[in-house]
Amino acid sequence: MKRILFSRETINLDDIISSFPSGIIAVNTQGIVTLINKMAGEMLGIRAKQLIGSTVSDLVTHSEISRLLVEDSDGIVHRKNGQKLFVTKGPLYSQKGVAGTIYLIHNLSDADEDEIQSMYLHCKLESIIEGSHDGIILIDKEKIVKVNSSFLRISGLKKEKVEGKAVSQLTDSSHVCLKSINEVFNLAHQQKKSVTIMRKMRQGNEIYITGTPALCDGEVDHVTVNIRDVTELQRLQEQVSRLTTLYLSTAKDNCIDRLIGENIVVESPVMKQIIDLTVRVAQVDSVLLIHGESGTGKEVLARLIHSLSARNKGPFISINCAAIPENLLESELFGYVKGAFTGANIDKMGLFEVADGGIILLDEIGEMPLNLQVKLLKVLQDREIYRLGGVRPIKFDVRVIAATNRDLRDLVKKGRFREDLFYRLYVVPIEVPPLRERREDVFPLAWHFLKQYNQRYKQSKTFSSELIRVLESYSWPGNVRELQNIVERLVVMSDSEVLRPEHLPHSIYERDKTEGLLIEYNKATGIVSLNHAKEQVEREILAQAVKMKRTTREIARLLGVDHSTVVRKLCKYGLSGAKRQAVSS
Repeated sequence: MKRILFSRETINLDDIISSFPSGIIAVNTQGIVTLINKMAGEMLGIRAKQLIGSTVSDLVTHSEISRLLVEDSDGIVHRKNGQKLFVTKGPLYSQKGVAGTIYLIHNLSDADEDEIQSMYLHCKLESIIEGSHDGIILIDKEKIVKVNSSFLRISGLKKEKVEGKAVSQLTDSSHVCLKSINEVFNLAHQQKKSVTIMRKMRQGNEIYITGTPALCDGEVDHVTVNIRDVTELQRLQEQVSRLTTLYLSTAKDNCIDRLIGENIVVESPVMKQIIDLTVRVAQVDSVLLIHGESGTGKEVLARLIHSLSARNKGPFISINCAAIPENLLESELFGYVKGAFTGANIDKMGLFEVADGGIILLDEIGEMPLNLQVKLLKVLQDREIYRLGGVRPIKFDVRVIAATNRDLRDLVKKGRFREDLFYRLYVVPIEVPPLRERREDVFPLAWHFLKQYNQRYKQSKTFSSELIRVLESYSWPGNVRELQNIVERLVVMSDSEVLRPEHLPHSIYERDKTEGLLIEYNKATGIVSLNHAKEQVEREILAQAVKMKRTTREIARLLGVDHSTVVRKLCKYGLSGAKRQAVSS
């Protein structure tokens, strides 16, 4: 036989692309056209080289085709001159992976309507399969021919590890999804009807796998496998339920909800009690002391008291005692008269005078100098002040609210805070717990801030369920202020509509992943038994889960174990705080 040799000069890739009977357009990952063949130019009525380096949206004279390309859609374009073009797409691969998208444009002007309709329906079917939230696997007589992206999400597998593989190769697979596909495929062949099994994945998620055979002349022609992540759906349902309860309800059955308005968000029982107390003390004029860590919202409560009190028409004056130098704080609070010191050229009112008829908030009261504490005590007792350098007493009508993040009792013991002033302020105390002790408030607060910043920056971003779990498990040393700043940062910095854990600062997300457990070792031997170590780890993990979740059912889902196991372990380790009830799903 005579051998015919072809050199590279005889046929090259450019010749093949140029001679291809369909139009070809290649676009890189930035949406820039890198290749367009002669046929595509003829179909679109443009010079092909003019489009290279521009975007597909530049096809202004072919808006329908441009839309299909930009939106990554498949479909038929009916041109004005009677030409019928069918556009399809697929990923463009290089040695490094996906390098862009390749589009094929077919001329169907000579095809009959049945053929066109068949291609169009096939295109729509592909879109439906790919858009399904459930995992879908199409299997012919023995080989997997297609999997959708939802299956890859649920299973964690890559497409090239599944598509094209024979089902018989999955028998010895250690992956739950692959073994289940093999199982339902064989059952569907044997029973010639739809079969469903339930399995649990390694991370604890429950999945339902359904195999549905398609029969031809009484024999199985192919099998469609559907995988549904029930645990994921339950989490989504819980999230939607919480959103509905928190933000979609228009009824305000509780009178407190009507009073505090939309700027104060509380969900935890302890904060609801504090709000209830705040509403009641707003109706009286007693001196109030609010204690809590920085960022817990002490000033927010003080402003709420002002808005609910009979003094709401008067001023609300807030002063940070730690932010003003000691030699200026007295003149700021009580004012001064002309000539009291160098530079005092006029009489100046103090903040107590300015706040007359309203409320004054003395924030960070624990930082006030001792010599000024004596004067403040007399002011609170006599309800009158003397301006610096003045001799005439000035009466005032002001309610005083003090706030601090310091332990005033401890400062009294150390001689840094006057005991008589402490008891003068400690009439009605309100203790605001840190955010880590009221984790039920994390999600409502985060969503509240997200709505605010979406509106301010004209965004439409939302939280993923994974991000919510990270936010609820983080300790929040900066409390509500830190949460607010983080949400604003997510809205401003993230380029994704769905906010995920990887968008968080490393100081939050990595700490969430790397927080360790402390194991107590035997001091004599320097070692610990395996059983004792296991019990300590179990107890610590359960204790963390109790802080994060309200019910034993939620804890079971979080830890990926049975509900009965959680109840038994909580009793064993004497842990409480979770309600022993099921969450409706």
